[in-house]
Amino acid sequence: MEKTESPVVDALVENPTDAQPRPEVPPQPQQADPTGFDLVKEGFRRILQPRNLVGFLWLGPSIAILVLNFRGHIIGAGLNCGSHCRIDPYSTSQIEQIDRLDGTNRDVLGALQFVAKGLEVWFMYVAAGFIYRIALHLSAKDNRLPVSLLLVYAEFMDLLYLKDLAVKARDLAMEKNQTTTNPTSTSKISRPAILYVFMFAAACLCVIANLMGVATATLIIPGLQWIDINKDESLAFGEMLSAEAPQDDNIARCRAGQLADGAYSCTDNLYGASLDELVEAAVASERQFEGRQAVLLPPVSQEANLTFSANVSQSAAIQWAPNRQLLRGFSADLADYYVATTSNTGLNDSYPDSHRFNQSLQAQLQRVGPTVGLAGSCWIYQGPDIFNVSSNREIRCYQGASLLNGTTATKCIRWGSGWNDNSTSASFTILDSAAQLYDMDVSIYTTPAARYLRDQSCLRQDSCDWDQLFADPPDSLFRNISSSQQTYEYSMPQYTNDTAIWCDNTAFLSFASYALNPSPVSNLLQLVQLGVLQDDPGSDENTNGAATISIHPSWTLAAWSANATDGIVPGTRGSSTRFIDAFQRFISSPADNSLRFNLIHSYTLLQAVSLIPYTTRSISTVGDADRNAQQEREADKPYTQATLTSWATVQLWKFGIDSRTKTLGVVIFIIGMVVVFATTVLWFESPKSPTSIVVTALMHPAPSDGVVRDAESGAPLTARLRYQVMQGQANGDETGTGNGGQSERVKPRRAVSFAFSHRSTS
Repeated sequence: MEKTESPVVDALVENPTDAQPRPEVPPQPQQADPTGFDLVKEGFRRILQPRNLVGFLWLGPSIAILVLNFRGHIIGAGLNCGSHCRIDPYSTSQIEQIDRLDGTNRDVLGALQFVAKGLEVWFMYVAAGFIYRIALHLSAKDNRLPVSLLLVYAEFMDLLYLKDLAVKARDLAMEKNQTTTNPTSTSKISRPAILYVFMFAAACLCVIANLMGVATATLIIPGLQWIDINKDESLAFGEMLSAEAPQDDNIARCRAGQLADGAYSCTDNLYGASLDELVEAAVASERQFEGRQAVLLPPVSQEANLTFSANVSQSAAIQWAPNRQLLRGFSADLADYYVATTSNTGLNDSYPDSHRFNQSLQAQLQRVGPTVGLAGSCWIYQGPDIFNVSSNREIRCYQGASLLNGTTATKCIRWGSGWNDNSTSASFTILDSAAQLYDMDVSIYTTPAARYLRDQSCLRQDSCDWDQLFADPPDSLFRNISSSQQTYEYSMPQYTNDTAIWCDNTAFLSFASYALNPSPVSNLLQLVQLGVLQDDPGSDENTNGAATISIHPSWTLAAWSANATDGIVPGTRGSSTRFIDAFQRFISSPADNSLRFNLIHSYTLLQAVSLIPYTTRSISTVGDADRNAQQEREADKPYTQATLTSWATVQLWKFGIDSRTKTLGVVIFIIGMVVVFATTVLWFESPKSPTSIVVTALMHPAPSDGVVRDAESGAPLTARLRYQVMQGQANGDETGTGNGGQSERVKPRRAVSFAFSHRSTS
């Protein structure tokens, strides 16, 4: 519109005498009002117009994107080849294969970003159409939309326009207050509520339109994720069979009844060489530590298709031994991986998703199962101090126990049938290879309680009240090792009569995540990693020693393959020679040679506890009652109850709603779909044309004060509409200047033009 400084422009009227008479127009027959069916039919016709269809078709790709994400669609190892891409786990060129896939993946990811931008621009077209249709709809209803808001659809996508909307809302509020305080009979009272809603919707759609590109990119670009497959949660842990002697012949594939009869020498076939290997590893690591100041590395042992090693807690000096029963089941998982990666099928229905191994970049097998932790050490002493309480009750005390902080104490245990506390013992002899000159005797005592006395005055005076000492709570410094534990006595009478070695040991039950990288290239030894879930169970005072378990001494005999009757370990075994030599070194120079003996002792115990089996019970997969009950048990007893879950984790490309940003993207997408549907509904109604709306707005009655002022200069403004009155019009102003007051108008023969000017106030 043109703004001038001239006086008010009046409409020019042609001389009526110069006007040519118009021919008579025959009356047109009056058309009947359209029926409801006709209106619906016309509405659907408008919906099918290309401009609406272009916006409506935006729903196609948007719904497809949402479906892919809600279903968690899996693509595979590569974006450009999906499940057909395969990384050969047995090839040494895996890095080159992954790098080649990575290059093509970058191309696809870049293309998807262009697609996301295209969908964003597409939605902006739809959003602009939505605002435009609302503006036309509001303008046609009692002139409720000011002219200043008619072009919102062309400006609302700019975030800076939010400020302009706020200014318009403020001006609208001021206009409402003015109309309320100065009402007139010729002006309608404004109804700005719908205008506030319109401006608020425009502001919200501004934000949505600007976020649509980010939301689209978030959802359309898949992620490289780790997903779980072959998950089995049908078993729960029962109990550890550590407190009873070995019974299950499947432990070492012994003949029926051999272990129950105490014929533990049958374990030598599978685990005799394994123990010798552990002892040799202890000596080798000790020599590296002493000679080259190297790190003490734990030994590696084998069970079925896997190898394993002990895990040392970070928070406590506890060595955790993997369980061989679990490793045998874990070995079956590895066998399924081998079959799946060579034939693209699983072993059986227990592994329904094994074909995913061939679609993944990396894989990891995992299981949750029990593990036993051992804490203890060995010291030199002159033999136990034995206090006879009665004919069948005695107290055995061992001097020299010391902690890392320098605290020393004497350990005392109850022994004898009179205590009625289920104490057990076992003994065996390790023969010397040199004509049995220095055989080593080993005695093991498993007792349900022990007391560590820092004040030894009652021991020297033989005045200790043993009943009261064991009835009172233990010393807080030794609380976690004062319940069920083991005491080992090592003696060599032929070598020395006045010096021996005793070892203290406490066992804890916990659960661990067993993890295996099945690739024979990156994990040639198939070494299982052990992640202990509760690596310091003895530190919790509220458990009252629930995590402490009793280890029957016969498990040590089974580890050494020594029968319960004669208890002989042949001197021809390498472990016998190494252990006897370590004993002699320790006795001769305790300060310098204690490490080797401690390592051999602890590794033989790790071998023993790794053999201990456990029981399981089934968890019903029908309904949630059984599973909820199991969860309650685990919450009440976290150290002794667990679900023995097994699963595999594979890395591949997939869609999914697995983050807060993707959740926000879904919300934005759904709002966008609502906008598209609403735009389609608005196409049902045929609104006025923009030209007629502008004309109607300009002819709207003036404000109550009769003055419209320029925003910059403050000068009054007026608008005049130039048109031509038809000859013979009875009710028009002869001047031909219309100001919106005519009650009856006909279609002008000239184009409509507008001119703004200052009104003279003089």
